[in-house]
Amino acid sequence: MHSKWDIILVSFPFREDLQKTKTRPCVIIDIDKLTGEYVIIGISSVPHWSDSEYHIKYHKQANLSEGSVVMTDHIVRVNADDRFITIGKLDKTDRINIMALMSE
Repeated sequence: MHSKWDIILVSFPFREDLQKTKTRPCVIIDIDKLTGEYVIIGISSVPHWSDSEYHIKYHKQANLSEGSVVMTDHIVRVNADDRFITIGKLDKTDRINIMALMSE
């Protein structure tokens, strides 16, 4: 079982076409105990420089490449029963900043 703020590899849908996916790192921002789903947001190494992106400060500690951004406006739910590879965990500073950005 994974934990909130774990970074996992997921087949994540494209924003433009939800039928197309790409394996990418995602961060678990919540775990729905009723449905057994993880609520996740994607991480990209290609910034689009939008107001909804958060540039990860402690990417090395999270085992991510330099320049990684969290796409806070593209939230997806995935079944927690699926097997996902954990690659890291977000630093507390990054967690706080992401939650602040999402609450704006």
